Amino acid sequence: MNTILVDLFRHHRWANEQMLAACLALTADQLATETPGTYGRLDRTLRHLARAEGWYLNLLAGWTDPEGDVLARGTTDFPGVPWLMEWMRRTGDALVDVARSMTPDATIRDEDGRPYPAWVVLLQAAYHATEHRQQIATALASLGIEPPEPDLWAFQEARERGEVEVEPGSA
Repeated sequence: MNTILVDLFRHHRWANEQMLAACLALTADQLATETPGTYGRLDRTLRHLARAEGWYLNLLAGWTDPEGDVLARGTTDFPGVPWLMEWMRRTGDALVDVARSMTPDATIRDEDGRPYPAWVVLLQAAYHATEHRQQIATALASLGIEPPEPDLWAFQEARERGEVEVEPGSA
């Protein structure tokens, strides 16, 4: 098992939870905020982030969740922050499991049959979420709300305080 990759996705899950928790008390008007230089409306960014998590998991491991139909391509309804938190908890757990089982030589094929090293897709999932979490933080700041600090330093400090479970074998 690659404990570094597993820890990366434990951070990924934690950082998503931190950012979504910061959005729980937002009003519909605040969620409709569009901040220049970001993906767009805050609610659409949150929905996009959640939808992408399921897409990456499907590509990596054939993962599906019937509740994900709420996020299907072409739908635009916002399911609410609590729903997204639960969804992203499940997808975060599944990404940790994929990272745990990933072998260095694993390959996957995209929808067009093009082969990719699985690690490229897995790390793209982490990169994609990091980019959008920063956009969410920018949107929160534009609303006068102090965003959480979801970086790896804060994650490690949370681990040291016992707020994040440590994977056996992790440093």
